[in-house]
Amino acid sequence: MLFRAFLLSLCFAASLAAAPNFLIFIADDLGEGDLSIYGHPVLETPNIDRIGREGMVFDRAFLTTSSCSPSRSSILTGRYPHSTGAEDLHMPLPAEQTTFARVLRGEGYHNVTVGKWHLGEAEKARWAQVAECAGADTARVALEQLRARPKDKPFFFWVASKDPHRPFDSDAIAQPHRPEDVALPPYLPDHPLIRKDLALYYDEVTRFDEHVGQILGELESQGVLDETVIVFLSDNGMPFPRAKTTLYDSGIRTPLLVRYPSLVPKGKLQTGLFSVVDLIPTLLDIAGVEASASEGGSRLAMWRDPEAPGRDAIYAEANWHDFEQFTRAVRTPRYLLVRNYYWRKPLWNSVDSVNSITWKGFLAVARAGGLTPPQKFLLQEPRPFEEFYDLQVDPASLENVVGRPQYDAELNRHRTLLDNWRVKTSDAMPDEPRLDGWTRDGRPLPHNQPWYDNYIKAGGRSNFETF
Repeated sequence: MLFRAFLLSLCFAASLAAAPNFLIFIADDLGEGDLSIYGHPVLETPNIDRIGREGMVFDRAFLTTSSCSPSRSSILTGRYPHSTGAEDLHMPLPAEQTTFARVLRGEGYHNVTVGKWHLGEAEKARWAQVAECAGADTARVALEQLRARPKDKPFFFWVASKDPHRPFDSDAIAQPHRPEDVALPPYLPDHPLIRKDLALYYDEVTRFDEHVGQILGELESQGVLDETVIVFLSDNGMPFPRAKTTLYDSGIRTPLLVRYPSLVPKGKLQTGLFSVVDLIPTLLDIAGVEASASEGGSRLAMWRDPEAPGRDAIYAEANWHDFEQFTRAVRTPRYLLVRNYYWRKPLWNSVDSVNSITWKGFLAVARAGGLTPPQKFLLQEPRPFEEFYDLQVDPASLENVVGRPQYDAELNRHRTLLDNWRVKTSDAMPDEPRLDGWTRDGRPLPHNQPWYDNYIKAGGRSNFETF
């Protein structure tokens, strides 16, 4: 009997030794394409790019929402936000939800999260260490945790930097970007304040890239780099108007790079549609563990073969993030349908953006009559109930083609896709819209706690680093 127990313990130890490690880098508000490996004309991100150069770059990977905590809850559970019980900003993830960390802990993994948490108290029980820190300290804390980890266990590290979330540090890097060099997206007007803000955003992207390089170097020095499945992605679009909190590609299309030499071919581009509800099922497939609680499925074939097909469609949702919201979307390779159930109020943008110098510049251009029609759409009241975009000719989703007869057949097909997904996932509207937490000019309302009290204590200032 004792000999049998000894053999079982040896088998368990051998299986742990053979188990892959997992490292997920998740940026905080990094926009689509804002890495040099995606062809950004200004940003240089050689360390993040390394993951893709030595692995695979996903060109059409999508989030399920463009909101910080709901996105993270969705990624870690493989479920759509409305199925997690944490669909609104700041909602804690309920204890009954099955996360990647919960499953891996049951398999003997050492789980560590570094940086931004934003998942609530219950989920902390799944982790050996919850090491919260500022964006500037991400690498230092991650290296401390990597060096202190038990060497006889496989590990899962969730490195969730607060970069490039607002407020931006003015001294993030030694050689800051120049406002005159930034690349303006078509949905933002050209104004000196917007250029200055984008340059600061670039600086924090660059800082996170430096931290990624240090962490990859530590894995290499420990001899475990090639034994670790490495993923890099963002939680939502960049923190600028018409990006973060929206369901356009600027809000939900994420960089996605994966590296695992024994499985993922080197230097390949995957162009199929990939949804983050499939990320954790894919990682669990690599670990040899069933993903029974997920609403997604393993896409391991896409990781092995750049020619393997992706999804037919991805689905996304926008719920309360500072302001009332109930918007749903379906995106296929060519088309995007956005349905605004609360269409009476303008699209607006997240409150950290409303309190930014970008918004001051945006409103200054608006007052001068300098906004283009797509830029004015941010202020339009009411919005259309439905928006439909032909991404083949309009990749930035600037021209709504609802009402054009040549698109009727595709519009109806996408309506059916969206309706069926909502039924399948039990996506019900709330009886009443949740109240806005802020005035439209960025001041917290008294019922919005604890932010209203913090705002008063701070003398009428909002600090969005804690959000």
